[in-house]
Amino acid sequence: MLSIDVAVFAPVVRNQPEDCWVEARNSGAIPPEIYGLYQRAGFLSFGSGSRFLGDDENILFSYFSMTLNCLMEMLTDAKEQLAEFVKDHNLTYDLGKKARGEPWEPAASTRAQRHLRDLLIALHASLDTVADLIALFLTGRIPRLRVGRAQFFQIENWLAQPLNLSAMVATPYDSHLADLYGALKPLVLPGPPEQDWLPLMRMLRNKGAHLGQRIFRQVGLHDTDLRFHVFLPREWPYIWEKHMKPHDPNVKADPTLMPKLLQETLINQDILTFTRCLHGKVKEIVSVCARVANTMYAAFENFAVNQTALAELERSSEAYEFEYFIER
Repeated sequence: MLSIDVAVFAPVVRNQPEDCWVEARNSGAIPPEIYGLYQRAGFLSFGSGSRFLGDDENILFSYFSMTLNCLMEMLTDAKEQLAEFVKDHNLTYDLGKKARGEPWEPAASTRAQRHLRDLLIALHASLDTVADLIALFLTGRIPRLRVGRAQFFQIENWLAQPLNLSAMVATPYDSHLADLYGALKPLVLPGPPEQDWLPLMRMLRNKGAHLGQRIFRQVGLHDTDLRFHVFLPREWPYIWEKHMKPHDPNVKADPTLMPKLLQETLINQDILTFTRCLHGKVKEIVSVCARVANTMYAAFENFAVNQTALAELERSSEAYEFEYFIER
């Protein structure tokens, strides 16, 4: 039972980077632009925030610090999950490994699916976190993007529409909006063959997080050397059983049916290449957002406190009356 007699708090003051940030930078887990923003913000030391984020109760800069730390940790987690996924995927059983006498582990497939699920969660969280970072600087400038909501899909929706800047009077935000829009649109909304990559990732993440990793039905196809390559479906639910029919000697088999079906329903890239490219795509988007945020941090440094962001964060706040479970 929680019982507090005395509590003492002291602000965290830093004049050098934390080890976790240095490690994330040196390992390549985070793009240089994220570390640059961390440096510009005084290593997130208490009281080092710009006036723009410097409300009397230290809420905005503290939230900015939390957001930036979360982004670093999510990207670090994504890098680790990708490495573990590749390692365990390469240890999964297939007939080719058996024929060649290569090592495999019975539990590797389950571990690989868990790492795939956690990789998707970390990548999706990275995008949602960077959306909150942008919302802190461009508050009210991107439709329905609110501080505290962490909703990258609102940026996605904004990019799907023509850029609408102030028609009569230019604002200090316009050039940054245009920069962000121009740099993000080809990454988030590309043409073929990358179209719909983000809705696909979101679907895979949601199904994995809500239904579990067994929802990832995979198809293994081997090449002429009996080396198997695994592919994920690009639709849900993926129920191949609906194409299985009792044999009818009067119906001629169509040898093109399955190749055509798989070509149309699977991601046309093996799972190792897909996850590596997906990780790279998200890092590139985060890099763009961090670069623009870094520029805005400097440009808005002496602006008045962002009261709109403060109000949005207050509206996004949640609290509950739960105290503890009664032990039985």
